[in-house]
Amino acid sequence: MITQDKYGELRQLAEKVLGTAVKTPRDFELLSEQIYQRTRQRLSVSTLKRFWGYVDKERDDDKARRSTLDILSQFVGYQEWATFCQADTRLKDESGNMFSRHLFAREQRIGAHIQLTWQPDRQVTIRYEGEDLFTVVESINSKLRPGDTFHCSHIVDGMPLTLIGLVRDGALPVNYVCGRTKGVRFVRG
Repeated sequence: MITQDKYGELRQLAEKVLGTAVKTPRDFELLSEQIYQRTRQRLSVSTLKRFWGYVDKERDDDKARRSTLDILSQFVGYQEWATFCQADTRLKDESGNMFSRHLFAREQRIGAHIQLTWQPDRQVTIRYEGEDLFTVVESINSKLRPGDTFHCSHIVDGMPLTLIGLVRDGALPVNYVCGRTKGVRFVRG
């Protein structure tokens, strides 16, 4: 049935936007929080668990509320459920909507810590200083060093991260790319 297929696509895209599969009670809490952050609309953990089939294994997908479908569709980048249903959500070319978690620097509080990781085993903790400026606080297996500063306005989970005007020990600023091949993951501290 096409509706069941679209429900499955909606679940997959929501997990892609969230950056993780939704399988545990904590995953549903995180999803509920992220939906609110992104859409300013609430979906309860119990509603999400029902839609994912985590509870009520005998559910009838055709009975999902339109409001639930609209909010989830907005979470993954569509205006509403009807728009999502008309779209071909399979990515086919090099351009298109970005469905990854993201972080805008100016939405962070001054002093906030963010942990960045990328392959093969890089781990860097940065502190937000304001005005899109960050300072490296800790660096494990990375060329970045504590005390390095750089500008960055936007971090997209799973994408390469460009550090603008990286300064070390008063040297001339350079641009630097982290996670060039497989992208960078972030966690707010």
